Amino acid sequence: MVKPMEGLIEEIRSAYATIGIRVELPVTYGTYYQLACGRCAAFLGVVGDKLLPGQIRTILSEQLDLYTAGLLGCPCGYQKEQVKAVDPGQFLSAAVPDH
Repeated sequence: MVKPMEGLIEEIRSAYATIGIRVELPVTYGTYYQLACGRCAAFLGVVGDKLLPGQIRTILSEQLDLYTAGLLGCPCGYQKEQVKAVDPGQFLSAAVPDH
């Protein structure tokens, strides 16, 4: 059985993987996780695990245009390339099913 928090972390990993970002090991007390570029492993920031199910895909779907424009993501351009293949409607619908 998957613990609720482990399921949320996997949801966060899956959402970020779609746009070319890896969620690394926890950096503080299992609450924040490093984000790294999926191509060059550059540090991109941190994400917390205090999100509601489905919330990370909602947040990222609102940021897709920023990744497309190169305003978010790694300077190597990997996220910009990955986001071009993402359909915002499908991305958002891949969120955790209703309970």
